[in-house]
Amino acid sequence: MITMELKILNEFGIHARVASRIVRCASSFASSIFVKKESEVFDLKTVLGVITLNAKYGESLTVEIEGSDETVAAKTLEELFAMKFGEN
Repeated sequence: MITMELKILNEFGIHARVASRIVRCASSFASSIFVKKESEVFDLKTVLGVITLNAKYGESLTVEIEGSDETVAAKTLEELFAMKFGEN
């Protein structure tokens, strides 16, 4: 299992378009991918899970990835967050 902290760097946080990008990315991997925020756990492979996060600019999220392709999944998600989900 890989656990990492990812920070929301885009100005508008996670909204519908960003949620769609995250789900598309996470769903391309066989590994389970979950986010912990406060005491709740959200599945990054479901739009409802990602939208429910209600993550704002500057927040850090604890991401847990477990599965056969966890290393590649972690690197890909890290890059997606770092590039602000393709937004400026």
